[in-house]
Amino acid sequence: MSTQASPPHDGTQTIELTRGLIALFSFCCDAIVANLYYAQPITELIAPDLHMVGGTASLIVSLTQIGYALGLFFVVPLGDLLENRKLMITIAIISIASLTAAAFAQTPGWFLVISLLIGFSSVAVQILIPLAALLAPDESRGKVVGTVMSGLLLGICCHGRFRA
Repeated sequence: MSTQASPPHDGTQTIELTRGLIALFSFCCDAIVANLYYAQPITELIAPDLHMVGGTASLIVSLTQIGYALGLFFVVPLGDLLENRKLMITIAIISIASLTAAAFAQTPGWFLVISLLIGFSSVAVQILIPLAALLAPDESRGKVVGTVMSGLLLGICCHGRFRA
């Protein structure tokens, strides 16, 4: 399915939604939402490396979810005020930076702060789906959004269920 977005009113160039781009959007939704769940099955492996005690280790997943809720509250409404592509890129950069920082975190406190940022930046999905809908032509908008949403649901169902 190769679809052409309707011409924009501001004179900018249109983006053609190819099958590959739609698949990329779907994969991105899968990978982004999975960031909320990756640490859950391996918390017991993360904690000793960062010298965390049992109760503190449980905060990893909790803070990721709290960060997600904060992102829903503070970032997602910006999608109505700002251009979605720029907002998506900004949130993706925050996500990449926070995931990279998590790989190099040496102290429990920093890792927990970074976990909050990982959750906060995972709201990129709530920006990516409306962006896909905006780029899709009217006649295939439902199919495009459904395909992108399938990536989201796969990320929630599959990654949220795996245990170490």
